[in-house]
Amino acid sequence: MLAAANAGADVVDVAVDAMSGMTSQPSMGALVACARGTPLDTGIALERVFEYSEYWEGARGLYAAFDCTATMKSGNADVYENEIPGGQYTNLHFQAHAMGLGHKFKEVKRAYTEANKILGDLIKVGLGVVFMRGSLWRR
Repeated sequence: MLAAANAGADVVDVAVDAMSGMTSQPSMGALVACARGTPLDTGIALERVFEYSEYWEGARGLYAAFDCTATMKSGNADVYENEIPGGQYTNLHFQAHAMGLGHKFKEVKRAYTEANKILGDLIKVGLGVVFMRGSLWRR
């Protein structure tokens, strides 16, 4: 993200720390901290990022039984191969395990990819916290 900003990117996509990782966007707190004191300094106080993340960490605990970490232990770059957005990927992974198909997840992903092609390669987006140049990047 920092390299993209240095190269002139107008937008970078991050997730609140408590929701980052796995198949999600990179940590907002990490990006804010890395940019501190540089020409890309966001001006966002890390304390505010911590408070925001703390809220979502508590909220995340409310649905822990349904969290992808119940079945996934790490991110997976195959999202680039099968073009399943992060949120859909983790939901599909959890649902496959819930239906007793966790051991066939590779086949489930292949079926998703085939269905996507049959339906015309649908546009898929993942929602995150997006900051435009001038708000996250102060130049």
